[in-house]
Amino acid sequence: MHAYLFPLYYLAQEAATQESTEGFSLVALTNQLVNGIGIVGILLLTGLGLAITFGVMRIINLAHGEFIMLGAYVTFWMQDTFGMDLLLTIPFSFLITGAIGALVELTIIRRLYGRPLETLLATWGLSIVLQGVVKLIFTAQLKYVKSPPYISGNLTLLEDAQGSPAIAISYYRLFIVAVAIALLLVTGYLLNKTDLGRQVRAVTQNREMSKCLGVNTSLVDMVTFAYGCGLAGIAGTVISSLKSVSPPMGQDYLIDAWMTVVTGGVDKLFGILAGAFLIGESSSGIAYLLNDPTARVIVLAAVIILIRYKPEGLFTIQKRG
Repeated sequence: MHAYLFPLYYLAQEAATQESTEGFSLVALTNQLVNGIGIVGILLLTGLGLAITFGVMRIINLAHGEFIMLGAYVTFWMQDTFGMDLLLTIPFSFLITGAIGALVELTIIRRLYGRPLETLLATWGLSIVLQGVVKLIFTAQLKYVKSPPYISGNLTLLEDAQGSPAIAISYYRLFIVAVAIALLLVTGYLLNKTDLGRQVRAVTQNREMSKCLGVNTSLVDMVTFAYGCGLAGIAGTVISSLKSVSPPMGQDYLIDAWMTVVTGGVDKLFGILAGAFLIGESSSGIAYLLNDPTARVIVLAAVIILIRYKPEGLFTIQKRG
């Protein structure tokens, strides 16, 4: 299995290996689960935009990872050129990746509605093109993004007898979780409290009836796809300092994002949060109790079984055809 097939599990493995020589420890397991919150945040970030796009448009977007990559490169470019703080680059990542997403929807996706196989192939080809364009602009050399110094270090929740941290979580992981929850709340507000959100939900439940009622479904599709791509760009910004920025980095998170979406279900935002929590915490706990490769196999097998018997996910709503 490729070393970066499931990169999020390496966050779980990091804490698990620290205790592997000491045997089982309830405190160590608790520390592992606490740090698993960081994995939950990453899964929620990377899966939220994909869930919005797939849930409304039923587009199997294999280029979603490349929009995460584009967001990371926007942050790198703005840091390298203007010396901007990572947090200040978040709006630019959202706008730039969202604009590219709108262009993709207008020129490619819009012509392929109702043709899932062609859409899958087109977005796969788009992912290759985007990687190639980034290589031409930035080269294939690894790039690095600096995290803000004010969110470095660890928050100690419990100390051992010697005064050393027994249960601690990094401030950056808490930052990831905070951004993910904030985006979840903003998205929930947009979908449930705005006119555009009501139109999006109407199109989700019955596209043809929405057309009959005068809803501009083409505009809804474009805005939704652009918004989903913009969320992917923010995810790329936030996770850009966790590892090196490179053209294929988005593919590392694509599988994790899809597992989150299919586990929770695409029709409710709560489902995405629940899917991220279940996958993140279970992978963290299993990685500590057994080992990282076993955790990957067990979690992936559980997701496959779930898809087989409950393909709509754990949390979904009924639609009228």
